[in-house]
Amino acid sequence: MRKIAYLAIDVHVKNCVLGEMDSEGNFRGNQVFPTSEQNIIKALKAIRAKEKYLTLEESNLAYWVAQVASPYVNEVIPCDPKENALIYRSPNKRDKVDTRKLCRLLRLGELNRVYHPENDERAIFKAAAQHYIDLRDQQITLKQKIKAKFRHWGVIDVFGDAVYSPKGRDEYLNQIKHMTVQNQLIRLYKVLDETEAMQELALKSMKQLGRKYPEIKQFKMMPGIGDILAHVFDAIVQTPQRFANKRQLWRYCRLGITDHSSDGKPLGYKRLDRSGVSELKALSYQAWLSALKSDNEVKRFYSNSLRRTLSRVHARLNTQRK
Repeated sequence: MRKIAYLAIDVHVKNCVLGEMDSEGNFRGNQVFPTSEQNIIKALKAIRAKEKYLTLEESNLAYWVAQVASPYVNEVIPCDPKENALIYRSPNKRDKVDTRKLCRLLRLGELNRVYHPENDERAIFKAAAQHYIDLRDQQITLKQKIKAKFRHWGVIDVFGDAVYSPKGRDEYLNQIKHMTVQNQLIRLYKVLDETEAMQELALKSMKQLGRKYPEIKQFKMMPGIGDILAHVFDAIVQTPQRFANKRQLWRYCRLGITDHSSDGKPLGYKRLDRSGVSELKALSYQAWLSALKSDNEVKRFYSNSLRRTLSRVHARLNTQRK
């Protein structure tokens, strides 16, 4: 029995590829097996080593596989595939080759870990927030389709929310001459109404799950932060311990600055880093916008930053980070 085994698994819907490397850097081959909980456990148990370390690239299946594998290895390390240039930029890209390279990166400690919730409760809360956001976005898309169809058939004045209301929509439908087009719009309205109803249920579920997290009440005390923003922020961020410092949190919220240089010379202009969660950046913008409506510490911070930077953009971004 070996002392340490470095393992990497490439997971797909139908098949998994599990690679193994020893402490000396010798690759000991791959196992290929159908994807199932029993097969993953069986493959991990078959590795004869006192210590087992497993890595896998973040994907839709990564959380489930990590939960399945955790009792049978010393540590599971989900990693960011965008950071693994050795793999995704390689001209020779195959599952068996990728697992070998992942084992190598794991052994060298070169992987960028992706945070996973410590338990299913947090994961379910995050899934509830994402479900609410998804239904909200679907509703926005449907509203855009309805307005676009009206304008296509010559009904230009479709500004505001009256076109969506149950009372106001009939006035707009009567302006459409063709019954077939009217029926198409009526179907879109029915889908919109159902989506709005499902969004209300999703919001109710998210709030129920958020009752057990006392920090949400603290967030709601901040100017500009309402009930929904507080729940969504808490659900996505989950825990502050995942960030070593506040700058990492800024970057996760797409508010960090990317700065490229070579030999001390700048390469291009500084700009916002595109990596991270766009929803959190939008959330902080909404909070800033709402806070400006009254006199509070957020508005005062923005005013002081504006006087210091002489730039509305810089002052706004500073306030969003704050």
